[in-house]
Amino acid sequence: MPKLSGKCLCGNIRFSMDTEIIRTANCHCSDCRAATGAAYGTLVMVDEDAIHVTGTPKIYRHKADSGADIEKHFCPDCGSQLFGRNSGRPKVTSIRAGTLDQTSEVRPSVNVFLDSKIESTPIDPDLKGFPRMPG
Repeated sequence: MPKLSGKCLCGNIRFSMDTEIIRTANCHCSDCRAATGAAYGTLVMVDEDAIHVTGTPKIYRHKADSGADIEKHFCPDCGSQLFGRNSGRPKVTSIRAGTLDQTSEVRPSVNVFLDSKIESTPIDPDLKGFPRMPG
């Protein structure tokens, strides 16, 4: 199992875990684009019980198109988005890949929400792709 760690931009919130990565996905949904300010968000999915967090993130809650309850955890000082939770995927936490110290562990296997991607965004043809989030 890889030991993973990371932090927000200012370092006030840090996290660590010793767990397997469930999946890594590039998400092109409009929520991920707006939340990150990037063309897509890369999410590393792990078991939520494995994460040890130092510091207290703020949480923004909203509904997904599917009706699922979504949480976005971010640093109240520097604004870095760190984690996400989705009621449709219980016990799984997504970590924003850019916050990880072990960048070699970030290996996306799928693109999701390709129906809403920015038209000019290049897509790796070797990755599976889905128009929305697969069930």
